[in-house]
Amino acid sequence: MTTTTFRASAIAGAVTLSVLASALSLMPSQAEANVALDDSERIEALTELGKRVFFDPISQPRGEQSCSSCHDPSTGWTGPSSAVNEVEVAMPGAAFHHDPEARGGLRPPTNAYATLIPPFAEVENPFLPFPILVGGAFWDGRAEGDDPLYPDGATEHIYLADVLGVTEDDPDLTLFEQTVRGYLGPVADQALNPFTNPVEQNTREKGVCRHVERGDYAHLFAKAWGEPIICSNATYRTSFKRIAVALAAYQDSPEVNSFSSRRDNALRAELTCMSLDEIKALPWAGNLEQGEVESILSRFGLAPDDLGASCAEKQQGEFGRFPLAMLTEEENWGHDLFYSFGPVPAGAFNSCTKTVITADNPKPGARCVACHANNPGDDGSEPLQTYADHAYHNIGAPVNYEIPGVVESALGLAGHTGEEADIGLIKTPTLRNVAKAPDGEPDFVKAYLSNGWFKSLESLVHFYNTSDVSSSGVPRCADDIVTEAQAMGADGLPACWPAPGHTNAISIGFVTGNLGLSSCDEQAIVAYLRTFDDQRVVERPPTTSTRPERRSRTER
Repeated sequence: MTTTTFRASAIAGAVTLSVLASALSLMPSQAEANVALDDSERIEALTELGKRVFFDPISQPRGEQSCSSCHDPSTGWTGPSSAVNEVEVAMPGAAFHHDPEARGGLRPPTNAYATLIPPFAEVENPFLPFPILVGGAFWDGRAEGDDPLYPDGATEHIYLADVLGVTEDDPDLTLFEQTVRGYLGPVADQALNPFTNPVEQNTREKGVCRHVERGDYAHLFAKAWGEPIICSNATYRTSFKRIAVALAAYQDSPEVNSFSSRRDNALRAELTCMSLDEIKALPWAGNLEQGEVESILSRFGLAPDDLGASCAEKQQGEFGRFPLAMLTEEENWGHDLFYSFGPVPAGAFNSCTKTVITADNPKPGARCVACHANNPGDDGSEPLQTYADHAYHNIGAPVNYEIPGVVESALGLAGHTGEEADIGLIKTPTLRNVAKAPDGEPDFVKAYLSNGWFKSLESLVHFYNTSDVSSSGVPRCADDIVTEAQAMGADGLPACWPAPGHTNAISIGFVTGNLGLSSCDEQAIVAYLRTFDDQRVVERPPTTSTRPERRSRTER
């Protein structure tokens, strides 16, 4: 049985090549692409293929929906429509104009940093007397990314033999084969599903294969896989799975997982002031081998030559640890609240009261770390922190009746496992890019949690602080008040809370609900969360052109 919910070595094991850094030379045909390439060039081609597919509207009706229609980089790789987020949350599918019921049932989660989510598994939790489930893609983890624990509820899993004809435990795998093995997991499994989902891209597997075959980037498939894409009845499923792996490769790239937020830049600046030995002494690196530390730093954008710079002495604290010099006092205070399950540690500077926390003057923490940390004991200085335990929790969110057709809360994890004890449990999402909005759109509305009931970070943090209506001072809403807009008070925050959609294993009254935070504390946590938004700009590929479809007699 796995004993940790998330291992730094697991995410550091992925290939760290900046595969999008150099442009691929275009070839006019697949035949010309069928030349001997080294493994690095094949990996590069695979990643670029994944990018072209990701932004290509492969759907029925044609041209209506791509992966990026629900996972837009300008909004943190989630839903791009402020108008949809403000009300119904669930994105319309490709066939929506012909069928108004063709839309999803939940808010699309971000796909950024999703390749860092572990496969669905049962793990030990040091704070509970029983194991818990973690990992997998989708809100309920049904894209398990490994041999399924719950076959009846899991999506199909892609094995290495499915796409390369070799097994994962083969001792003589090439670099390309090892890299593809690293891409297999929840994201690759997830990528098999939206194409054929009638409320998403609404097409067929063979239709996806033929679209890529006719596209002006078909040569990338041949470059990556060493043979042209073939969509016959006997081979199209292999080609389709290879396309899904290409999507996983792109989603594992530095373009999607850029680690370019203000928090990342502030931490990176301090790590460059340290030697490798000094970094190895940091808490997150203490139990790792040197090669693992170097791999993590590489993925974080730091090479050995970047370390050991001469820097002025830090005014407060140690290099590589909070408070970070490049963040504001408010943002650092938000961090201290975020990472304190009990009282905030003595010595922290309270930006709200302008005082230093002492043992005689304790301050309760916000307990965010209970769910929003890779591993127990994390303090926020981990370079590859995703701010999620990838486990399943019920925070007592209200039902979002504005999602068309919704009359009750989603089953959550129970929809995957079939277990009554899992009703209402939802996978903890990453907080990276949690506030990211398109440039020049300050009024852009983002929706939060799987059902999108909350429309602002301020409202969501206020819920965590005050949702225990029995003791927090914020009352239960009247039965006819069901939306955030209806519950809103004069101060711009909800003045009451509707009843939870599910009460099973609810965190209110245990971890959340009456934290004793001031409004200034809430604002500091929001300020800290806003430092998680990546600043890298993603350039979309050119519009794809396709040749007219031609079928052989055997395929007709």
